[in-house]
Parts: sequence; C-alpha cells; structure tokens
Amino acid sequence: MTKLLPQILLLFVLLFFASTQSHAQGQIGFDRACTTVEPFCSDSSFELTFDNIPLGTEQVLGEVGCLNTTPNPFWRFILIDQPGELVFETRNWMDTDGDGRLDRNERQLDVDFIVWGPFPTSFILDCEDQLSRGCDRNGDGENIRPAECANNVDEPDFYINDEDNTNIVDCSYARMSEDNFIETFTIPDAQTGEFYIILITNFADEPGVIQLEQINLGEDGAGTTDCSVLEPGIPQDRIAVCGASEFPVIVEGRFPRVEGPPEIPAAVAFEWFVLNPVTGNFDPTGVETPFYPVPDSGTYQLRGYSDVVGGNEVGRDEVVVLDISASVISVGYSIEEESFSVSYTLTAEVLSTPEAEAGGFTDFEYRLDRDVNMDGNFVEYRDFQSSPVFEGVPAGDYRIVARYANCPDSERTSVDIMILGYPRYFTPNGDSFHDTWNLINPEDQPIPALVYIFDRHGKLLKQLNPTGPGWDGTYNGNLMPSSQYWFRVEFNEQANRDLDRRRKVFAGSFSLIR
Repeated sequence: MTKLLPQILLLFVLLFFASTQSHAQGQIGFDRACTTVEPFCSDSSFELTFDNIPLGTEQVLGEVGCLNTTPNPFWRFILIDQPGELVFETRNWMDTDGDGRLDRNERQLDVDFIVWGPFPTSFILDCEDQLSRGCDRNGDGENIRPAECANNVDEPDFYINDEDNTNIVDCSYARMSEDNFIETFTIPDAQTGEFYIILITNFADEPGVIQLEQINLGEDGAGTTDCSVLEPGIPQDRIAVCGASEFPVIVEGRFPRVEGPPEIPAAVAFEWFVLNPVTGNFDPTGVETPFYPVPDSGTYQLRGYSDVVGGNEVGRDEVVVLDISASVISVGYSIEEESFSVSYTLTAEVLSTPEAEAGGFTDFEYRLDRDVNMDGNFVEYRDFQSSPVFEGVPAGDYRIVARYANCPDSERTSVDIMILGYPRYFTPNGDSFHDTWNLINPEDQPIPALVYIFDRHGKLLKQLNPTGPGWDGTYNGNLMPSSQYWFRVEFNEQANRDLDRRRKVFAGSFSLIR
C-alpha cells in the first residue's frame, strides 16, 4: 500500500470539503472522487440507509476494478475497532413505504461495490494514486488493468487470497438476470485502527434507498467498526503506542456541518496543536491538514475553521498519545483465601506510570505462570486475560505477568507467589511421581512449621519435617494400606494475608493410594 506523506498540501483540504456541496456535482475525475467519502458505523443500531439519488449521468467514474461502469457513486469509510473478519451486505431497492426495510412487495434495484484498504487515514490525497483502478494477476506491478479483476460472484476467493495483488479488498456486481440484487463483501483480517474505503454505485439509476449492513456481528472471530467516527472531532480520546518505533501515528479528525439552530458550518481548514507541559498552553505544530502524523507522546489538539486557518473556529478536540511500552512499573498481588484452602483467588495489582494513570491508559492484561515441577521453571498456566483476577488456583508457586494490552514490550513480572497448601493424595509406588506426601511451599516460614500425621483412629504415625523428603507411607518400616489419613500443621500465616504472621493450626486429610 502507498503510504501518505507527512506533509499534505492545503489544496487537498479544499478539494476534500468540496464534498459538502452534495453528491450531485456532475462529472468528476477519479483523482478527486473519493474526497466525498463519509463515515459509516456497522453496529446493529447504526445500519446505514441512505437515498440513492441518481446523479443524472449513467457513467461518472468509468471502469473501476471489476465494475465496467460506475454510475451514481457513493463513498463511505469505516474505521476498525475490534480486529477480525467483517462481512457486509449491500442492497438497493424502492422503499415505497419509507420504513427503511426491504419488504417483499418492494422492487430491488441493482447495486455494485468495490472496497479498498487498509489505510492509516480516511483522508485520501489522490484517489487515482491511492485507490487501485485495476488488478495485477501476475503480481509484476505492471500493466494493472480493470480487465484482470474478478467479480466475487464468479471467484469468491479471488480477493480474500489477494490474487488481485493490489489494495482492492473486494469487488462485486450482480447480473441483470438475477432476481436478488443483495451483494456481499468481506474484509477478511481487519486490524484495529485500519480504515477502509467503500464505493457503492446505483447501477439501476433509479431513485430508492441503499443499505449497508454488517451481517456477522457477534459471531466468533468477527471484527467491529468504531462508531466514534460518526461524531465530530477526533475518533479516539487516547491512543496507545507500543514502542518508539511505531511513531509517527496518524491521527485524524473532522468537523462536519451541524444543522441548527444554530447551524454550524463544516470545517474546511485545520490546525494542529501540542500541549506544552511547561507552560500548560497548546503550541501550534505547523500542520494544517485534517490529519497529523504524530511524532511523539503528548496531548494534541485539532481545531477546525469554516474559512481559513485562524479564522472562524467551528470545533476543537483533543487526543492523548502515549508510548505505553514502559507504562507498567511493577506487578503486585493479593490472595483472598487463607492458607490451606481448597483453591485460591489471586488478584494482580499493577502500579503504572503517572503518565499512563493520568491519561486513563488502563487497558492492562494479565497472565498467570506456574512452576509445575517445583524446579524453578515457570510455564504459562493461564493465558492473558483482561481481568486481573485468577480464580480456582491450587497451592503452588506462581508468577503474574502484566502488560498493556497487546504490547509485549510493556510486560513486567511479579515476585514469586508461594501459596502454602498440601496435596490431596499421594501414590508411593516407586514411579517417582507423588511417591511422598508433604506440605506445598513450607519454606516461606519464619518459624519452621510442625506437621503430624495420624491414621483414622488418631494414632500418631509420623512427625514430619516439612522441609524434608516427606512421608513415604510407612510406619515402623511397614507399608500402610490405601486409606484416608489425617494431619495437623502448626504454621505462620503468610504475610500477604496476615502482616503479623501469627501462628495458626490447621487440620485436614489426604488419601494414600497404592
């Protein structure tokens, strides 16, 4: 994909906001056509339905991708929120009852589409340069022609497998002989923060309505769109960056016309500012486009004007951009239950940097590692999760790994968590697995724990050294039978549950299995 340059001519801004005049602007070159792009959100409560006003000419843009003709073009863009696959349906019909729903008795009209992406912004400098008009089946980068593009009705996997070798994501047209003109396009692996440009044409050239709807919302692996693009200003209030190498980050905003009263005109000129931490004022950055390749962490402000930069201000908005690769300072923990419980609840406690805390960057995730063999080798026990709480954890040695979401560079690890407990059974059969019984983690004791083992009649069988090899299931050299055995332990409660580490007594039972 061709990347947008950091510095964009102001001429582009003026071209873009020529779209405020309406779609009915007659013949327009493809180099400027996509500057009429408008935001779209695919949440179920925001199904997009709009009038397919014919523009009075059968062909406006000529041959584009798999579309031989592109009459009455409508441009939309989406911003990806949650990553995954997005599947959309588009339909065109005569909405005779005006209810915004395709009813059985309403005549369907032919509608076509083409989708491009991904892009770092919805503001396209040159449509001809940024949006491929053709495909390149042999991938040599030469002689890119619309004739090489496929209709996804004929070749469903053509664009999914990127056989077009361009930034066309999908393209389709229905044939006039078909009764059902509902068409489907797929964005197979969309990532958070990506923009996609959609061209929809009213091929029928008859008045009606067009509807665009995501049909796989809520399904496993389905992505979502960011509905904040429907609001004026900058879609995000904060942007997390994982490492300095990810800068610059392109941030964009818009201030469309607001119907009154009072009516607020659309912004046609822009200016970016950055917060000066010393003076507390916003200083101009010198960038006067609707989007800005932010070079570093900071608080940035976009101002929009209805005439010229510094003129009649119609809106302003702010966004905090932060490199969160060092946002986690340390990882602590707490344990809800007392020692010798059946299972435990561990809660991670993250100490973050003042910048992350002040900016509201709290999207941390947590992983639990365990030393399964008690040999100092910790392996993943619970995968990363958004909740800091791990429930149903048995006694043992653990570490909590915390990081800012999807930022490996920010990972920090807690100290070793030694949960005092005991095994529920042991099998002294000489196979080196569970051959002896002893406490789990008795080392973390200021005064050595005392352990006594009894049979079911209360007879003392063993006074156990909890830091020794453990009980082997014998008494006076004789093998004890498979049965339930009892123990009593005198110990000091761990400091994370009792700061005084008071001496306590616990009694329980375990099974000997031969």
